[in-house]
Amino acid sequence: MGRPKKEKPSRNDGRYEVKVCVGEKFDGTKLMKSFYSRISKEDAKAKAERYKIEQAVSDITGEPSSYKDMAFDVWARKVLETLKGTVKDSSYMVHYKGTTENHLIPYFGKRRISQIRQIDVQSYFNKFQDVYTLETLKKHKMALSKIFEYAIQNDIIYKNPCTAVKLTSKVKTEKKKTYTQEQCELVLSYAETHRYGLDVILMLSYGISRSELLGIQWDDIDTEEKVLYITRGVADVQNADTGKMEVIVGEPKNEFRKRAVPLSGHILDLLLGRQKNGIYVFSNNKGNVQSPRTWSRRHFDVFMRDMHKHYSEQGIDVPMLHPHELRHTRATLWVNSGANLFAVADVLGHSDLKMLRKRYAHSDVSATRKLLGIDESDENLTK
Repeated sequence: MGRPKKEKPSRNDGRYEVKVCVGEKFDGTKLMKSFYSRISKEDAKAKAERYKIEQAVSDITGEPSSYKDMAFDVWARKVLETLKGTVKDSSYMVHYKGTTENHLIPYFGKRRISQIRQIDVQSYFNKFQDVYTLETLKKHKMALSKIFEYAIQNDIIYKNPCTAVKLTSKVKTEKKKTYTQEQCELVLSYAETHRYGLDVILMLSYGISRSELLGIQWDDIDTEEKVLYITRGVADVQNADTGKMEVIVGEPKNEFRKRAVPLSGHILDLLLGRQKNGIYVFSNNKGNVQSPRTWSRRHFDVFMRDMHKHYSEQGIDVPMLHPHELRHTRATLWVNSGANLFAVADVLGHSDLKMLRKRYAHSDVSATRKLLGIDESDENLTK
């Protein structure tokens, strides 16, 4: 009996080709991969089987058969480990780890990092445009882009698929509320009588943030020049290693947030009349730095409830705002009253007038009319 006739190569170049399914694309269709051999079709099939076994082992152990075959979730977590300690714990936990673990990995999961294309990334952001605000999507893109940048640096991919991705959101960002000038004066008046009023007076008078307020030390007050120096901030940060929340005292967000705030004589007297209890002006009962979250709950929220009730009983509606909305109020009132924008930016700690106008100033037609000297009477319309 003669030897079985050898099957002819399936390709014109003399190679045998076998196509097998090695996974799924983002739309659920099968992902096919070709394997080749110049020996026989059976040899090509054997290569395909070895590849599938290697991938199965890689999925179980988390170790890739090659970097180019590494799954997104495995690579993303390697990047997270690399980032730890190179950025602030607060940024690491919120902008990178939280976003990656809660959003990116659940979506991209076991997809090979080298197989993710720009169209796949665009599909991700299109899918969530009805769910998240534009600001949130920008944070997702920042974390995702960082993961791919590390892949480029390690020769896994040659191009960042986040490039040219367009972000749109149908979710409107909730506008921060502000006090009118009249409401602001009512709040400041009531604050003079409240046990936690000085906290609010500083924040509402100078646009000092909660973090900056709790970082103020007695040595930051120059009584002769009547100046308050903002040099540090306080934050509740989740420790990247232990996962526990810690109160961290550190540098402000940027160099411009370190600034000198000119104090009025009245507010300086209020500060100097405050009982000293440790090195921090707004310390806790033990004289130590306060947790921002604890301060908000035990001091700020108490003040807001008391103030709101006080005026409600008089038939006056003064809403309860959040701490950052006091800063927002101060900036808005200054800008819309025609205050010098350079001075406003300096006191608030902003480096950019454009950002100051965009972020804080609300359009106030009446204020604009007054500043430009536009007469709204009907007399001039007939002339």
